[in-house]
Amino acid sequence: MMHGMSGKVNSKLYQWNFTIDGLIPRQVHLKKKVWLKKGELLLEKKGDNLIAYLLGDDNKTTDNENKIIPYLWVSCLITPNSPDLTCGGGRSISSESELGKKPLFSCSITTSIPNEAVDGIEKYAHKFLGFIGKLHDKYIDIVNQNKFLAVALEYFHEANKKSIHSDEGFVNAMISMEALFNDAPIDIKYKLAQRASFLLSFCGIDPIESFEKLKSFYNKRSTLVHGGGSLSYDPDRSLISRYTRKAIIILLILLRDQKRRNQKSADRKKYILQELDYALLDEKRRKSLKMEITKGLRNFNLTIPRTFEGTGKDGKDYRVTAW
Repeated sequence: MMHGMSGKVNSKLYQWNFTIDGLIPRQVHLKKKVWLKKGELLLEKKGDNLIAYLLGDDNKTTDNENKIIPYLWVSCLITPNSPDLTCGGGRSISSESELGKKPLFSCSITTSIPNEAVDGIEKYAHKFLGFIGKLHDKYIDIVNQNKFLAVALEYFHEANKKSIHSDEGFVNAMISMEALFNDAPIDIKYKLAQRASFLLSFCGIDPIESFEKLKSFYNKRSTLVHGGGSLSYDPDRSLISRYTRKAIIILLILLRDQKRRNQKSADRKKYILQELDYALLDEKRRKSLKMEITKGLRNFNLTIPRTFEGTGKDGKDYRVTAW
């Protein structure tokens, strides 16, 4: 993915370039550049490609993707899109002010999005990307401080890239859920289903339905990983994506609380899972959790349109979900 240049004695400033596929529709252009991290990470549309410019140096080539991927993890929490990094490359620059100003080769891929939809999407694209940047900055410390959350986000991102309806994508989503809710090698299915369905109920998801679905999904996951062969098509598989996304968001919210953050990192997951188990038995604790989660969920509300629809100049109706 990256084509680094090494072997130089002195470290020089470098502009690393990546194409982010799948974050916004290819045909949509940004009216202005978007800084995800001021002075370091810049987004710009070049033709049909969304280019990420990363400031670095030519002696550090192994960590570049890791500076961008967390933004893609966070994007999966607010959009069903499945962004990925491709076409990495780089070139030297003389100063930070040159970041994003060196010419790049740009390829163009045609899309079927009507021009009328493109016009509507372009009004909000920079706000969408800016929202991802703000969420990243607000929660990335929580991810970095809790390894199980980082694992869950990584597998969830991979699940979306592979598609939940593929066996590999489905298993990755289940691994993500296990990373969140499993704390011992016994009764995994029951504990995962019970804890997750309890939390999901605070998002308006029927806890009994999600409890039964998650147990069924875990059985299917076991069939796959133990060599039982591919599974037949199941439209309900999309639910595991919804469940996992919401569960990650809720745990991000809860782990921003200073009392929980004060727990030793090695004990933090055990602490919060025990808190959930106790809340199942105590109405006062349940009410307190609900208030905390409901308030935190507001941070993840995307206040711009997701879907654009209308009638094109050709007289045909269109409906495009952009993110």
